[in-house]
Amino acid sequence: MIKAVIFDMDGLMVDTEPLYSKAMNQVAQKRGKCFTLEIKQKMMGRLAIESLTIFKETLGLTESVQELLEEREGIYGNLLRQGVTPMPGLFELIELLNKMGIHKAIASSSKKQWIDLIIDKLGFRNEFEVIVSGQEVERGKPNPDIYLLAAQKLNLDAAECLVLEDAISGVQAAKAAKMKCIAVPNQFTQGLDFPQVDLIVNSLKEIDEELLNKL
Repeated sequence: MIKAVIFDMDGLMVDTEPLYSKAMNQVAQKRGKCFTLEIKQKMMGRLAIESLTIFKETLGLTESVQELLEEREGIYGNLLRQGVTPMPGLFELIELLNKMGIHKAIASSSKKQWIDLIIDKLGFRNEFEVIVSGQEVERGKPNPDIYLLAAQKLNLDAAECLVLEDAISGVQAAKAAKMKCIAVPNQFTQGLDFPQVDLIVNSLKEIDEELLNKL
């Protein structure tokens, strides 16, 4: 039986992926490069240092990963402070989980600074019992570390947790942690193959009580 739902954040709870893309586009264009969907899909779900390493190596940039990361973070932070858009069905799903008595956690590769900003803008400060950021683990997704840490903080076995993810690396992390996983693709991951995933839905709106009881 599912006792907890662990949410990824970017692209799953909130529509931040276009903001990341805008920031990365600006960093790339400044250097006469093109930030493509293929590069973005390789970066999605990973720790910031890992994703910027992919960006640097793919585009053959000379700057350090740290320089590129700081530049991206400055642009992204300014965009994020202007507001965030919740993904369809998010508030209804939170309400349903509360009604069913299912625990809730966030396990995001993002910095805690951005997680805190987003949950405050959504009014979710007291909704999640556990929040784990990418800064708390040495190995990012697709390694299972962040999801195992979330389960540990929830005092639950991995088999009692359901992960909601939008990226391939996140699904791989959830399955490596021996958890059930539902993929909720967004505009950047629609049509991708999600190996091992238990279920794919079009939006959070499709996750109802009947579906959760079946898992």
